[in-house]
Amino acid sequence: MENSPKSGFPWNFTTVVTAQGYCYVKAYKMKWDPVLKKSKRHLQRHVGRLLEDDRIKISPKFSADFPEYSGDDWFWGANKKPVREAEYRQDFPATPGPAPEDEDACNPQATLDVGLTWAAMQVAENSGIRSHLHEIFGKELGEDLLYLSIYKLAGGGAMMTYDLWRQKVWLPRSKRLSGQKISEILSSVTREQVTGYFRLRHNRQDAIWEEIYKQNPELRGQPIEYALDNTSISTYSNTLSEAQFGHAKRDPDLKQINYTVICDQRSGDIVFSHMFDGAVNDVSSLSDILFSMREAGFDLDKNILVTDRGYSSLENVQRMINLNIRYLQGVRYIEDSLKQRFVKHRNSLCKNAFYSSEEKAFAFTVTEPWTQNTEAGRLKLNTYIHLYRLVGHENATAQLISENADEIIRLKDAKRSVPKDLWAAYSRFVVSVRDKNGKERWVRNSSKIDEAVESAGYFALRSNVVSDAFEALAIYRQRNMVEQDFNQLKNWLDGDRLRVGAVSVQGKLLVSTIGTALRMMMLCSAKKMENRKDKLTIPGGSLDRLLMELTLVRAEKRKNANAWIRNTIPASRRRCFELLQLPEPPRKFIL
Repeated sequence: MENSPKSGFPWNFTTVVTAQGYCYVKAYKMKWDPVLKKSKRHLQRHVGRLLEDDRIKISPKFSADFPEYSGDDWFWGANKKPVREAEYRQDFPATPGPAPEDEDACNPQATLDVGLTWAAMQVAENSGIRSHLHEIFGKELGEDLLYLSIYKLAGGGAMMTYDLWRQKVWLPRSKRLSGQKISEILSSVTREQVTGYFRLRHNRQDAIWEEIYKQNPELRGQPIEYALDNTSISTYSNTLSEAQFGHAKRDPDLKQINYTVICDQRSGDIVFSHMFDGAVNDVSSLSDILFSMREAGFDLDKNILVTDRGYSSLENVQRMINLNIRYLQGVRYIEDSLKQRFVKHRNSLCKNAFYSSEEKAFAFTVTEPWTQNTEAGRLKLNTYIHLYRLVGHENATAQLISENADEIIRLKDAKRSVPKDLWAAYSRFVVSVRDKNGKERWVRNSSKIDEAVESAGYFALRSNVVSDAFEALAIYRQRNMVEQDFNQLKNWLDGDRLRVGAVSVQGKLLVSTIGTALRMMMLCSAKKMENRKDKLTIPGGSLDRLLMELTLVRAEKRKNANAWIRNTIPASRRRCFELLQLPEPPRKFIL
């Protein structure tokens, strides 16, 4: 962004005082004038008003044009430019902070939203998240991190608005957290502490399943399913070593980091996270992730790693086999050997003997020989490739591709620009031709469309332990359910843009990740109860709707008492707590 004061161009800042006594911050760039033989101001922009406590009230226009200046408190720094509050306090430690708010505005409100925060606290308590945060970070800091995570779960935006939200919800013994205090909290979180926290989460899942094995000996050997998912996060930071230019679908002009989380598919709990260079793709990152988990002391002997096609490569399969790691992996259709297998077994994928009415798919399994490199030498073993055909995808695919191809043709004929996403996804299905008069026109690329339709609904999974095709498909679909809700993590990281530097990044990622873990555990619990009871359904089929229902459970403050009494809960909201496998909240709430 050329006009950004943070783009590397020689921008300067200054202050201007109006006749009315108001002080404003301006950004400008110097440009050499060859006629006047001197530099003069160029591209001046209004930044915002400078307040008496050195805060800069950033103008909406400036923050819209330069989003890196939104979401934080900015101050007029010692070097005469806008800086974040943490840097300002370092330079001016004796300067008082912003004027305190009115005491009344800081007090809890007469009516509090209690349903969602109470439910989140129960999930955090029952799952051990709260105790593990206390164990790693200490009780006070651990509690602050939990409350900030619940804030993200409740749909909270920038951290600077946390305290406004805190005043209208129930959080036991919560205290005021200014923007500066939150920055200090996030900055105090280290990578070693994050690893220690996730090690506790992993060990807990291990212990839970050991108890299941004891009570159900027939299940011993059934692996614990860990799903891997990755997201790229754009960042304005110039201090993150992991921030690199990568293959960003959005914000290609910004650097990005890659962030992988691993979650237990059955519970939804996140048991590991890993941040790495933004220029590294999913395929190349798998070995680094596995190394980081091994280095952190994670025992994966009881686990099966479930990954999507983004991690699919023969090199990664060989690496997992050599490390004796169990896996279930989506496979890219582009593999020549895979295409040949589909051609060979195409007829089988149309026969009723290979159809599952429960999974609504045809499946056929073939073995694949591999060699495992061990200290004792090379061992030969057979693994499984499961081939699938989903019913009814051909017509839907043909319709979708044709409609989008026709839209591109319409825009091209009208000499209008084609949206980047549309062009990236469907440009191969159109082709430019010339008529007998030499005039260019666009038409469908029918051969490419036919190829896509022919392979529609066909896909494959690889595994070294799951021999049954439909069992493998059920496990993989569980991963897809978790993946859909994992996307919320990216939304929480400030609209796909990480606005913190290297000092705060671990804390920011941890808070959003724990919020995501709480959300996914709620989702998994609700799905289990929905499948268990016919008349128990997630409202509108949406977890967001369920969480919104919980926020409507409120409590009223009693006069002359520091207590809030919960209102009567209607049946529809009682079912929401039942879906989460939680009792109704208590009648009395105390802060």
